Amino acid sequence: MHSIRSMFLIGFLIAALTALLVWYYQKSTTAEDGALALLDRFADSEARVRELEEALATATPAAE
Repeated sequence: MHSIRSMFLIGFLIAALTALLVWYYQKSTTAEDGALALLDRFADSEARVRELEEALATATPAAE
């Protein structure tokens, strides 16, 4: 009876560690995907700002 309990605890520990490893991997890849999406949005915004600045510069010549 004692060996069955110890084998159960060892199996439970291995299963818990495996579940923790899978959870952490999914959490880290999800965060990475979110960060990449945020960087894409930032790059799009920068490109749009550049376009607007160029359009503004050509529409109104500087009064120098």
